[in-house]
Amino acid sequence: MLTDVADSFFQRDPFVTAVRLNMQHPVMVFEEISALDNTHWLTDFPVKSCRNYTVGPVPMLCSGSTMGSREGILAYLDAMVEEFDYWKTREECRIDMPGDDQSIHNYLFYTGRLKDAVAIPHRTGPLHIVGYEASELWNKNATLEAKDAGIEDLFEMKGGFYVTDDKWQDWLPRKYNLTDPETGLILNFDGMPSAQVHQEDRFGSLHRQWKNEMMKRGWPYNKPSD
Repeated sequence: MLTDVADSFFQRDPFVTAVRLNMQHPVMVFEEISALDNTHWLTDFPVKSCRNYTVGPVPMLCSGSTMGSREGILAYLDAMVEEFDYWKTREECRIDMPGDDQSIHNYLFYTGRLKDAVAIPHRTGPLHIVGYEASELWNKNATLEAKDAGIEDLFEMKGGFYVTDDKWQDWLPRKYNLTDPETGLILNFDGMPSAQVHQEDRFGSLHRQWKNEMMKRGWPYNKPSD
């Protein structure tokens, strides 16, 4: 498993979850939410500049979340290093912006360079990339609602913006269908807790109280065997 760690936490064992979901592929790459595809500047401009190739309106794959067998991951790393070597030696590929790994990750998959790789649909596998949706909830929904309520600094709220009656587990409105209101765990579409939650920092302070309580209580709702 290759993953970012600074912006992730685990709610279940991702390897056990992959077996339960019958997702034992040599390489698994993970789709982000459907609202984000490869026409986005993060991949479109760099790939077009470097490779004169347009990936197009296909699901964005997160380069910070990859799983597979030992052999599959070694082959994935070989492909990534080979492509990195190409990019770093050509002036047209030296893009002055972060995120080249995301560009390369998507380019390799959609040009068939990642052998036996399978794209796992968003919110269905062991790794759940919440970044885009979390950012929308924080930057648009919660911010606008806080402004309407006369709250100037949403980030400084210690109790959680949506938490009521000290129900710290219910930290997001149920209309978003993203969390279990009884535990606060972030869910896959099948209603099971996502094994890993990636890019969770995009929630801003919305889940601060929930995370603090979970850490204080030893993450009581996590069940590695599920």
